[in-house]
Amino acid sequence: MTTNVTISNLYWNRGLREFFFRQQATDTLAELVNRSHMEGADTLDILDDYTEDMSLDEVEEMFYSDKIEDIAEYFGITLKDE
Repeated sequence: MTTNVTISNLYWNRGLREFFFRQQATDTLAELVNRSHMEGADTLDILDDYTEDMSLDEVEEMFYSDKIEDIAEYFGITLKDE
């Protein structure tokens, strides 16, 4: 059995988020959504689209180890304080 888990699913579901993301990755995701110039749902839609073909492990590692500015640039998201 396989299932698709989107970034939106992780963001809105604490249990899923805690299962798949380490705390630092969770904090970075929340910061990205909060600092984005777009509405939160729009930011999550972009993340869902861009990460559709990435493994969840790749996405989690990116949010765990990369700087928020680098992640935003990778996904084409403008941050409020840029």
